Amino acid sequence: MTTSTEKRGLFGGLWSDLRALFAAPRELWLLYAVKLVESIAYFAVVNVLILYLHDDLRLSDRWSGVVYGTWGTLISLVTFLSGFVADVMGLRKALLLGALTLVVGRGMLIGSEVPAIPLLGLVVSVWGVASMKPVMTAAVKAIAPTELRAFAYNIFYVVMNVGAFVAGHIVSWLRRSLLGRAIRPDEWLDGTLPASAEAQQALVTKLGAIVPVPEGQQAADVVERIGKVATGGRAPAYWTDADLERVQAAARAVAEGGEIAAAPFGLSGYELIFAVATVLSALSLLLCWRMRPDAPTATDGAAPTGQSESLLSGMQRTLAAALRIGRGLFGEPTFRAYMLFISVLVLVRAIFVHAHSTWPTYMLREFGADVPQAAIWSINPAMIIVLTPIIGSLTSRWSAWTAIMTGSFITAFSVVPMMFPAPFEAIATAALGADAGLDLRLAAPLLFVVLVSIGEALWSPRLYEYVAVMAPPGREASYMGLTQLPMFAAKPLVGLMSGSLLASFCPEDGAHDVALLWGIIFATTLLGPLIAIGLSGTIRAAERARTAAE
Repeated sequence: MTTSTEKRGLFGGLWSDLRALFAAPRELWLLYAVKLVESIAYFAVVNVLILYLHDDLRLSDRWSGVVYGTWGTLISLVTFLSGFVADVMGLRKALLLGALTLVVGRGMLIGSEVPAIPLLGLVVSVWGVASMKPVMTAAVKAIAPTELRAFAYNIFYVVMNVGAFVAGHIVSWLRRSLLGRAIRPDEWLDGTLPASAEAQQALVTKLGAIVPVPEGQQAADVVERIGKVATGGRAPAYWTDADLERVQAAARAVAEGGEIAAAPFGLSGYELIFAVATVLSALSLLLCWRMRPDAPTATDGAAPTGQSESLLSGMQRTLAAALRIGRGLFGEPTFRAYMLFISVLVLVRAIFVHAHSTWPTYMLREFGADVPQAAIWSINPAMIIVLTPIIGSLTSRWSAWTAIMTGSFITAFSVVPMMFPAPFEAIATAALGADAGLDLRLAAPLLFVVLVSIGEALWSPRLYEYVAVMAPPGREASYMGLTQLPMFAAKPLVGLMSGSLLASFCPEDGAHDVALLWGIIFATTLLGPLIAIGLSGTIRAAERARTAAE
């Protein structure tokens, strides 16, 4: 028997769905706009956050990794609570609260002169980052007509990846355009220009003779680092006459064992990126405000009213119910096998934590400060948009286990080009020619992003299917929520690992050991599917038992 979907054809069905989507309540389109704007803002922040922690807040590589990992852990933790709060408050109010905390939190990232302010801003932003995605996901279900819901979610996923792609290019353009600058409002008003190149170079040479220079480093590099601290991140080419005096005073303070005076107020390149993200967050707040409190909802998925019970009593009731469900789930052998598999997959999923904690710093230190590292990584969301439906169709006959395992191995081996970049640079040179006008050293990073995207397109969507297969009826949400639990525990460890790897094998000054840095990441990633295969008897037996029970 042929279904109506098959009768109307692929393009006919797509056009029919689009027409139905255009006729959907305007709140659905406002949600898409919020998702696009928030995705650009979120990925703009995470693409440079690890760099900002090190360069602007002057944290060490290890502490930068710890802060980044802890921030991610808090987000995972709060995600568990955000759905409940949305149930009590109502979706519109929950979106407004999330957007407001993002405006405030991201705005506080601009105040790097007092490090406690941006660190507090990260804490404030946790609620918004953690709550916006699940609340918007619930809102799509509540607003989209039932027959259009699957298509509405597909568009929602595409919009998120479009935002990630756009953010990568915005970040790369802004970071490279503002490289070594610090924007000070008073200088803009006064029309202050940089000092002459001769004066800048003369000062660097003069101070190089008085500052302590560690073994293996150049005096000019030491003076430049001192100057960046004294001027709020400015490179020597942008030092003004007033900056020359500040740098000279700072160098003398360092030579005498004193402290460098605080830099004047100004916005670094990273802070200007955060300023753009703050403006985008304000726009998303306005879009959320434009949603009608009495917006129509789907008949089988009405939005919560937020008036049924108090926050405290609702939290007590929900936590008690969650504990009962949790005790019951952990008592099931099938669930324990499921959690075993999900825990092992954390070793694979950790590659995407490295993408925002290890990759940015590595790329800048290995290839230079003007490398478009965020734009290169934006190939990932672009490929996911294109590949997910294609690979999903080609592998539709595969089991979820086979797809996840295949994608996991591809993800692990995607790291190999990063370990041994020279052969791939040589192949690119032979194919394109040394005078191609391209930085062929980037052949290995580009191949890494392409391969990791193919792997993700294989395993990531099928992980959701695996949850559906393993979860008994009525427990899908519990299974999906607990899927995040191993990643919640792993994020601070991956953050610490990232910082330690950079400090040991890709330091700001000193020799780099690329093979060892990425070799360790390769080994930990490959360990995931290898352990899963070793435990496949237990894991697959639980899967067969669940399938037989249905």
